[in-house]
Amino acid sequence: MCCDREPLESRTMHPRRLLPTLLLLTGLNAHSTAVDPAADGDWAVLLGQQLAVLDWQPDDPAARRTAWRAAMRLGLYQQAAALAAPLTGDEQRAMEGDRIALEIRYGIIDRNTLRGPARFVRLDQALTASDTLAAEFLAGRTPDAEELRRLSDRLSALAARRRTADAVELYETLLQRELPVPLWARKAVAGSYLERRRPQPAVELYKQVVTASPDDFDANLGLFYALVENEELDAASAHIDRFAGRLPERRHLDGKYNGERLSADITADQARTYADRLQAAEQRINARRSAIPYNSEARQAAASLYLARGWPQLGQQMLRRTLGSDPLNPALHADLAETLLTLQDWPAARASLDDAERLDRDSSGARRARETLALHDRHELHVEAGYGQGKDNGFLGNRDWVVDSFLYSRPLAERWRVFAHNYSSTADFDGSLGRWLRSGVGAEWRWLNWRLTGEINGGSNTKPGLTASARWKPDDHWTLYGTAESVTNQIALRAVADGVEASRVSVGADWRAHESRNFALALAASDFSDKNRRTAVNAAWFERWYSGPRWMFETTLGADASHNTLSSPVSYFNPANDHSLWLTAAIENLSWRHYDYSFRQRLALTGGRYWQADYAAGAIEAIEYTHRWELDRNLSLRYGIGRSLRPYDGVSEGRTFGTLVMLWRF
Repeated sequence: MCCDREPLESRTMHPRRLLPTLLLLTGLNAHSTAVDPAADGDWAVLLGQQLAVLDWQPDDPAARRTAWRAAMRLGLYQQAAALAAPLTGDEQRAMEGDRIALEIRYGIIDRNTLRGPARFVRLDQALTASDTLAAEFLAGRTPDAEELRRLSDRLSALAARRRTADAVELYETLLQRELPVPLWARKAVAGSYLERRRPQPAVELYKQVVTASPDDFDANLGLFYALVENEELDAASAHIDRFAGRLPERRHLDGKYNGERLSADITADQARTYADRLQAAEQRINARRSAIPYNSEARQAAASLYLARGWPQLGQQMLRRTLGSDPLNPALHADLAETLLTLQDWPAARASLDDAERLDRDSSGARRARETLALHDRHELHVEAGYGQGKDNGFLGNRDWVVDSFLYSRPLAERWRVFAHNYSSTADFDGSLGRWLRSGVGAEWRWLNWRLTGEINGGSNTKPGLTASARWKPDDHWTLYGTAESVTNQIALRAVADGVEASRVSVGADWRAHESRNFALALAASDFSDKNRRTAVNAAWFERWYSGPRWMFETTLGADASHNTLSSPVSYFNPANDHSLWLTAAIENLSWRHYDYSFRQRLALTGGRYWQADYAAGAIEAIEYTHRWELDRNLSLRYGIGRSLRPYDGVSEGRTFGTLVMLWRF
């Protein structure tokens, strides 16, 4: 019968030919009842009753009409057409509307199961069928009941086709004209609002659906993600915890594990990641993976956590293993592309992104990876600037400025960038201006675990200089680095005023357990042109004690020491030996965030002790308040003001300072 292409009016089906289909729908339970089955929505029972009538009286128009109505409600559109019921024009329009609705339903299945252009064929056909109606409605036409139904169906189709702007426009026009929109259509539009980065109306719509249908799985998960994107992270965690707790762990019919409960539990695990409660997230996710080690969803959650904790190599390994068992998952390919970009494996990242887009070009994961890759392909401007002012001139001078800027080209042959570098430093010493200016050009090689830089520079009436640096990350925890400068910018301006310059070599190592714990050690040796030799060492322990959706609290314990060989008096600060111990405690608040835009405030207090040979020990004190802006991933800006106090040759110097750090990709 599915292959029958005769005109509707020429087809007549004997009722017995509908019985196999009916039995499949009713499970052999289409027995008669004393009440009208349609009143309770039991259309299968009603269809069975009418087919029994037609078996004895095939020409009964009322029975044929009622059977057609029941078959239509059951989605048996071809079978309903074959009944050849005497239909009115309105009923013919209703049947066409039902056919379009069925096309949308199957189209959504195709979108979720097929790959390539074929996945959208049914949805596009269904949308084409209502294009004219939608255009007329948006132009001001008032729809009748059948047309309103088709417009609601169109909302679902537009959302499924990811034509989100069209879905939102149609929905908001329906609202403006005070026309009803069914719950299932509102749920579809809520997803479109999320795709449009408008989480607040999505939250409202999902709440409407969940209130009416508390067990709707998709609506509950949609509400969770809408709350997350609306920065209601605590509410999101509480919601998904409650919903997951209501779902049975096992299905009552076969005793197998309930897949919806598992997905809800994994989503609840990820809620901790989104809320920056990464230790709690790791505990839950590791326990989940131990229970279900080969589950793709649990593995993907683990990979996201690893990236958030600063373990991209571990995340890459997890994603590749997961793709081995789930190679057609576009989200996994997109996540792998993001991770490979973090690891500076540019060709592999592009290949993974191509795989994600081939499977589902319009997915949010593919779009995010595409945006990240676009950032890599842009110019970069890095600027660090500082200003200081004190009541006396001291060793640092007064009204001192430092500006250090790098302008990088777009990638060349994927791994190379050329850059221009400018460094300037000025300060006032008793009316005399000290100045140090250096400009240079160079090239940088970024590839996998390495970052190598070479630069030639000159300025400030000194010889040309060469700078070389290397940075190596052998794994997720260690970072090793070193720099050699034939003419260093790390020199006091009082030394510059005396015609002194210096070369410098530095090496260091960082061990990073995760985002909340880091240990660092660095050594430096400077060779001054006045025969002075300076060696310095510093160590630091960073610990983040609390992290949540809005607040962070962290400390840095540091120690440093230096030794200078020149014993004769010089104008610049040059202690024979000195060392210090200090502790900085900082609190940070995420004041506002909307997707890639955010604003943070930070207050840091520092206290410590400084010891200098031949002088009494003195206190180190500082306070600093900073703002940090993230602007659409293209621009990050940090600026702050502060006040510091520390001794130099036994005299405490107070200094008010300001800082600016900017990264702009363009």
